[in-house]
Amino acid sequence: MTRVTKLISLALAALLAAGLTLPVSAHEGHDHDKPPPLNLAVAPRVVAVTPQLELVGVVSGAEQLTVFLHEFATNKPVSGASMTVSVDGGSVEAKPDGDGVFLVTAPWLTEPGAADLLFVLTFADGSEDLLTGHLNVPESLERTRVADTAFKGSKWYAVFLEDEKLMWTLGGGFVAGMLLTLLFIAGHREPTQKTTKVEKDSREVASAEEADTTADVTPLRRTAGVTILAMGATCLLLVSPVQTEAAEMIPASPSIPSSMATDQPQRMPDATLFVPKATQHLLSIRTTVVVKTQASRATELSGRVIAGPQNLGRVQSDRPGRFQVSESAASKVPYVGLRVEKGEELGFVETYIEESDRANIVSQIAETEALIVKNRTILSRYRERPGSVPKVREDEIAGELEALIKKREQLLPSTSARVALVAPISGIISTANVVAGQVVETRDVLFEIIDPSEFWIEAVARHPEIARNIASAAATVHDHHRLDLLYVGRGPALRHHSTILNFKVETADEDLAVGMTARVIVQSQDEMESFVLPASAVVRGPAGLPIVWVKTQPERFEPQVIKFEPFDGDRVVITAGIKTDQRIVVDGVTLLNQVR
Repeated sequence: MTRVTKLISLALAALLAAGLTLPVSAHEGHDHDKPPPLNLAVAPRVVAVTPQLELVGVVSGAEQLTVFLHEFATNKPVSGASMTVSVDGGSVEAKPDGDGVFLVTAPWLTEPGAADLLFVLTFADGSEDLLTGHLNVPESLERTRVADTAFKGSKWYAVFLEDEKLMWTLGGGFVAGMLLTLLFIAGHREPTQKTTKVEKDSREVASAEEADTTADVTPLRRTAGVTILAMGATCLLLVSPVQTEAAEMIPASPSIPSSMATDQPQRMPDATLFVPKATQHLLSIRTTVVVKTQASRATELSGRVIAGPQNLGRVQSDRPGRFQVSESAASKVPYVGLRVEKGEELGFVETYIEESDRANIVSQIAETEALIVKNRTILSRYRERPGSVPKVREDEIAGELEALIKKREQLLPSTSARVALVAPISGIISTANVVAGQVVETRDVLFEIIDPSEFWIEAVARHPEIARNIASAAATVHDHHRLDLLYVGRGPALRHHSTILNFKVETADEDLAVGMTARVIVQSQDEMESFVLPASAVVRGPAGLPIVWVKTQPERFEPQVIKFEPFDGDRVVITAGIKTDQRIVVDGVTLLNQVR
């Protein structure tokens, strides 16, 4: 290998080493301590958290910062407070815009860069607090577009001056091409000169020299080829598409929004939620810090609402006939919802009989009337002649006459009698099964009256021993009305292989109605240590499992699969899945669960 080829090889090696020393962007790693990146870019914001307060400020205009001040434990807006924002020695008075919302207007809010903000809070009771936060405002899209326009109007070589990697790639490729050209030229010239000298001496020596020269040039070309391939790989690495993909995955810095509408709730790939503070404030998202307490074990039973034994009355007809409206009734035809008093006439039934029976009754009435006339005549004659007959005989005729008159009175109504329908109790008509002129049969239920002053709940229990360990009981109807119950007793007979437990409703509720289904929660005297939460905090996740939403950061929520048991109708007992001091969402849970 000659001196020229050695120098060229050294130059290629130096160029390769210089290319390898350039900074290369690595693939983004996984940091489990930080939340995953957002799907959509959001406005610049400042966050400050203390054990009592939670503050989030969002750049919401050209020179405006909207600040939300909530309680840390409950996420409720702090009302009656005032705020002053200080930065770099200057201060701005925040303008209240509702409970827990403040507007800060300052020109430095749109200046790109980082700033440390100091929030001075004065509460309604006169106490004060200080919060600090860091606001980082990136270059807005408007400024980026202006910069791009100016960049495109500049000279062509400005592109290379701006991109260091592009300069190294193009320069390295040019130098490598020049060196490779010189290498091949040197490789072809040296063998030609040596072969010419050898031919003058001897043909055999020339063949040997030519073979040696070829042997020297071939490894050199191989070395050059490997070096050029390495240089090409280095250039490709510098402009690798992996960097482009990584750059595309990083969300661009957003422009300063004109309103808070640019921040949208987002569901992350790991199922966590990003919910802007503005959305939390609008939807009234509320949380609570959970702690373990002693809770009674409870059993849930199915039941239904019934009327109390003394609060249900029925009106029936004891004879077949036709229903007629009573002229004395307050309403001509009683209807459902009408309040009536005990003893009030609701109508009457005009009885009827078959024609054959009617003929027999008419004949009996005729015979009775004939006997009445006969006995009256005999009795009048006896009385006209006192002493003509014994007194006993006169009394017998008088008794027979009185019996015949009563018999006629009993037979006459059988042809066209009216039976009055009277309310047995005071209350509200719940069932009305007749209209004017309707034909009714014996024992037909015409009206049902319920006194709403007392309701019972009839629950079904699979195990009769539940009744022996009842500490308290409650029920829920319509999934939100809670009723306090008093255990009355259980029936000794089974119904559909289940025991019937009766409870008296102690909570007055005008919305109750007979026949409503109810969930009866029976608490036993046994206790356990667990977390007690409102029943509204538990929802179903996408997989159908019960979950609660845990607030991990001011604008981050994480779903947590839990195991729970009923407690008292309004609350449930969480037996597994959450930890002490976690912030659990208790209000607005269904709205969070709908974020996609």
